[in-house]
Amino acid sequence: MNKTFLLNALRWMFIFLIAFVIVVYVYKRSILHNTIQSSIRTVAPGSNVVGIIQTHTTKSHDKIYRALYKTKEGTCFRASFERTTYTLIENQESPCQ
Repeated sequence: MNKTFLLNALRWMFIFLIAFVIVVYVYKRSILHNTIQSSIRTVAPGSNVVGIIQTHTTKSHDKIYRALYKTKEGTCFRASFERTTYTLIENQESPCQ
């Protein structure tokens, strides 16, 4: 077996592995964004997610998701969600930054 052929094969395997990891990350991120957005729209219809902080640890060491969303009226809220079920735990008004 030729040494350059083996190195070429390893290079392409590495490139495909990195591409696969990127595709899986984008897929999981879009699922997270869509489920949090649908959960927010049950509380405030027509609102848009501005940003999501994936993991935030509370004082009781529970890991949750935090999301900042903007309503149609222009007010912003910060919402907290459980990590497994994406249910809304807390919702409070926040500056739009």
